[in-house]
Amino acid sequence: MIIWFDAVTAKEPLLFDAVATELEKLGHEVIFTCREYDYVSSLFDLLKRDVKVLGKHGGGTLYGKLIAGNTRINLLAEYIHNLGKKPDIHISFACPESTRVAFGLGIPVINVNDSPHAKAVGKLTIPLTKYLVYSSSIRKENWLKLGALDAQFYPYDGIDEVAWLTDFSAKEETLEMLNLSKEDKFIIARPEESSAAYMLDKKMAGQTLLDEILLAIFDVYDGKAIVFPRYESQKEFLLKKFGNKIIIPPKAVDTLSLYYFSDLCITGGATMAREAAALGTPSISYYPKPLEVLEYIASIGIPLFNEFTLQEAISRAKDLLMNPVNKTVMRNQVQSILEKLESPADKIVEILEQK
Repeated sequence: MIIWFDAVTAKEPLLFDAVATELEKLGHEVIFTCREYDYVSSLFDLLKRDVKVLGKHGGGTLYGKLIAGNTRINLLAEYIHNLGKKPDIHISFACPESTRVAFGLGIPVINVNDSPHAKAVGKLTIPLTKYLVYSSSIRKENWLKLGALDAQFYPYDGIDEVAWLTDFSAKEETLEMLNLSKEDKFIIARPEESSAAYMLDKKMAGQTLLDEILLAIFDVYDGKAIVFPRYESQKEFLLKKFGNKIIIPPKAVDTLSLYYFSDLCITGGATMAREAAALGTPSISYYPKPLEVLEYIASIGIPLFNEFTLQEAISRAKDLLMNPVNKTVMRNQVQSILEKLESPADKIVEILEQK
């Protein structure tokens, strides 16, 4: 079969590469598309995967998202229609544009999704989805509210990160690319997704609250922060405020190795905190509302802390940096937990074997 993957955020290239690798072992052909946003396309370069870049992010307004989305639908439709052979399955992480194209062209959709809080995206994708692959830590009711049907449910007992962390080994050369060594002290930081549809009511598109957290951290921490801004406006603001106290990679790097050697990861989203914590590095998400998958991860002994206010995030960060855990002990503990969890790749393979 021909499997078409479409990636729109920086989490997805790692997930889809891991899933694709398993599918290729079974003799399937894979193709990748993505949009121009954040580190997405350069992550495919890092993974040595060919990808067709089509469309871009719509920015921080509803009108901008609508126009960019419609443009991308046209680009994707033309590209997929003109392939020598139509894909047999489409896989995305709840991407409205590629899901609409796949549905319109009669291609069954596998929707890998752990974000029912992204309601607009859910309502645009779940009704057009044939298979909804999600962590069983998320209650079915959350999907039913977005238009899901029982026949679509394909839960797995685990978290996405199991798919790409199973065979991970840290690479010191990643540090050298940023003029660092494993003796250097640093943390990983990522601003909130301030232009996402689910954040527009906060009226801070392209902005960030990360500066307040970093100011407080630098009061007690003499290392640097490797920062991964989501938008050019965040990058310019943080560089102006912190100068050489922060490092902003110009393109995608092996973030997994950076987590491994870092003292802490803190993010206004979820992905980086989840990945870093799953490698045994203490991590904080300051996303302002409870998310079921994050709560589940924290509850099973993985060092992820959900702090819903800036002050709580600052207090937790200071405590973790001033009272560090034993990394070796924590990594061994986390590894034993991950070994008991399922990967979404297993569920996708199961689905394809039924076809």
